Amino acid sequence: MGAGKASRPRFGIVPRFTGLAVPVGSVLFAFVAGGLIVLISGANPIDAYQGLLCGVGLLCAGGENPALEISNTIVFVTPLITAGVAVAIPFRAGLFNIGAEGQLLVGTVACLVVGLKLGSLPGILLVPLELIAGMAAGAAWAGIAGVLKATVGAHEVVTTIMLNYVAQYLVQYLIIGGPLQAPGAFSASSPISVNGRLPTFFPASNSLIVLGLPSSVYRVHTGLIIALVAAAVFAFLLWRTSLGYEIRAVGQSQKAARYAGVSVPRTIIVTMLIAGAFAGLAGAIQIAGVDKQLTDKYFNDTTGFDAIAVALLGLGSAVGIVLAAVLFGALHAGGAVMQSDAGLSSNLVLVLQALILFSIAGNFVGQISRLIPGLRPPPTLPSELPPAAPLMTEAAAPPPETA
Repeated sequence: MGAGKASRPRFGIVPRFTGLAVPVGSVLFAFVAGGLIVLISGANPIDAYQGLLCGVGLLCAGGENPALEISNTIVFVTPLITAGVAVAIPFRAGLFNIGAEGQLLVGTVACLVVGLKLGSLPGILLVPLELIAGMAAGAAWAGIAGVLKATVGAHEVVTTIMLNYVAQYLVQYLIIGGPLQAPGAFSASSPISVNGRLPTFFPASNSLIVLGLPSSVYRVHTGLIIALVAAAVFAFLLWRTSLGYEIRAVGQSQKAARYAGVSVPRTIIVTMLIAGAFAGLAGAIQIAGVDKQLTDKYFNDTTGFDAIAVALLGLGSAVGIVLAAVLFGALHAGGAVMQSDAGLSSNLVLVLQALILFSIAGNFVGQISRLIPGLRPPPTLPSELPPAAPLMTEAAAPPPETA
């Protein structure tokens, strides 16, 4: 009795710190390994990481404005939050959504079309319509993979990867000689109406000085609020609704979920629809809040792929996703500073991201291997029978017939 009570963790402290050890250890491993790579290359790791820290407004030694760097980081963080949610929800259901990038791209297209075709509407109507259109397009794109998974068993890893390529080539077709190409432009669409743009926190004025710079240089927009609300909706949906229970039940065991009365095919389809809606929302926010138009930048966009690392590093929780998005956003913003101040290639940021993802994936090998075809572990065979088993078999056998 006493031993049992002593070994029981109190107030959930031990599990909480055990869970934090995975992301914190992964980040530390990545930065130590990255520092060794910088050192081997003949550069100073301290200078490199000082430039990265400037991405969050700390230790800016090259004349950068800390407030501007924080603003740039937030611009990167905003789509990573919603796209990270788009990966985390299917993972809770035992699905691996590799298609957040494609869902984001079709969300940008839908938002752009609405912003161009309905540009005369007032902003209070146009902006919500753009966001809804982006969500609907992303949901429909992810729904293809969900329906195929639920009906014919096509694996979502394969179908979502294929749909990523379809979305990328669709964007290229639309803005290179296609119907959305701007007159006289190449690899670019016309910008959306001014009415369809998300307002920034600071007015776009060159005469108003904020923290030493014109207010127009700060690109932080109200999409940040939308992204934070999306993370809160994700948490509420997952832990406070019956649908969230069904998603988690299917992710734990489809057989047990069926026994509990959960429709596994319906849950798979609904989960992918919701995930696609969040990814499409990320794309719509990017168009309405930052880029205002489609350009060849989206041919090589990696936001949807970075979202996979964000979801894994955040351990599938809303707060974790936000914190992981801040880390990756700071890496993106600080990469340019590091390149200019320390003289290092900004590709070091990609190396750090890969190292973080590598170290995190090591903790999820078991889960990921069960989701990818051909990597599932073979069923375990029963161990050898104990010595008493043959005796029991012989005793249970019928006596031989006598002549």
